Amino acid sequence: MINFSYQTSIRTKPITYTVRATPGEVFDAWVIPSMVEGWWGPDGFTTRVLDLTAEVGGRFAFEMTAPNGSSCIMSGVYRNVDRPKRLVFEVHEHCNLDLPQGTEAQENSSLVEVVFRSSELGTIVSLTHTLLNADYAKLAAVSWAQSLRSLEGTHA
Repeated sequence: MINFSYQTSIRTKPITYTVRATPGEVFDAWVIPSMVEGWWGPDGFTTRVLDLTAEVGGRFAFEMTAPNGSSCIMSGVYRNVDRPKRLVFEVHEHCNLDLPQGTEAQENSSLVEVVFRSSELGTIVSLTHTLLNADYAKLAAVSWAQSLRSLEGTHA
């Protein structure tokens, strides 16, 4: 569990993306392993779900493979699972592969909140990632934007 007393809250700006699908369908794409594998990760990465128990206290572990073939694990624990409205998870192990020169690896746990809201065009997905170091926060914002664009592609 995150010890909020010792960490600085560096926060990405909320990333918002509209997916042409219902909130339930979009939520499921975050918690069904075969669906997660179809979109999770920045451009060029592939993801294999090793563990995913989408319930409060449940764990997830994803093996992420970079374009150069090297792999790492991203893992954590679900803190809130409110289908189809909200998903909150703590990331304990960040995938620090292929970081740009000078980018500090994310060693401490971070927190991701994803909110799903119905709209005329489908579902508005708003994602906020907190407790990141300043370098990694910039990278995370780009990676999440790329992932959400891929998520849209699974529902087009």
